[in-house]
Order: sequence, then structure tokens, then C-alpha cells
Amino acid sequence: MSGRRSAEYEDIEEHGMIAAAMGWIGTIGSISAYILLSRGQLRATSLRYSALNGIAGGLGGCASAVYGAWPSAASNLLWSAVAVYSAITTLRIRRAQAARAQAARAQDSSVAHPLGLARASEVSSGLDPTLLNAA
Repeated sequence: MSGRRSAEYEDIEEHGMIAAAMGWIGTIGSISAYILLSRGQLRATSLRYSALNGIAGGLGGCASAVYGAWPSAASNLLWSAVAVYSAITTLRIRRAQAARAQAARAQDSSVAHPLGLARASEVSSGLDPTLLNAA
């Protein structure tokens, strides 16, 4: 029976070491995200910031759950969920902005200026507006 108990304790000890490593990596990731944000190297709406916080929260939450620290596990997993929500919101905003920009380019290229002036895209492209309007 002592051999069985010894194996159980080794298994628990091994999981504890993995959980400790996960917790420390999560803590370092979360603090790093905050430091990078404070220094202006990341923006709060960047996907990197969201990813760093999401992964850090997930690692910290899982490590806390292994130890049975349920309040810490809940707060870390909630932190991770907020990061996922932030990333989804950022992606939706970027897609909407890209769609508006594409629609504006399509409208700009299909509508001639009423006074025969060049469109902004033609001027910025380096084309001679007088040649474009002569046709």
C-alpha cells in the first residue's frame, strides 16, 4: 500500500510543479502586458495585448484551479474572458473600418467630379489629372 501512496504523491507533486510553472508564466505574462502598455509599446486595443492577457489569465486560472484556489481561478479566468471579448471587439471594429474604406474607394473610383476635377485617388496616384479629364 505504501507503494501506491508513494505513486499518488509523486503524481500530485508533478502536477503541482506544472501548476506552479503555469502560474508563474501567467503572472509574468500579465505583468509584462501591463508594463508594455504603460510604456506605450502596446495599445489597449491591440491584439497582442489581448492575447498576452488572455493567455496569462488562462494559465493563472488553470494553475489556481489545480491548487483549489477557486477565487483566484475565477478572477484569472474572468480576466482571460475579458481579453477574448476585447480581441473580438477589436477584430469587429477593424473589419468594419476596412469595409467602409473599401466602399469609399469604390465610390471614389466610380463617381466623376462634377467640375471635371481629378478624384483624390488619381491625384495621389501620380496620374496627370488634365489627361484623365480630357478623355
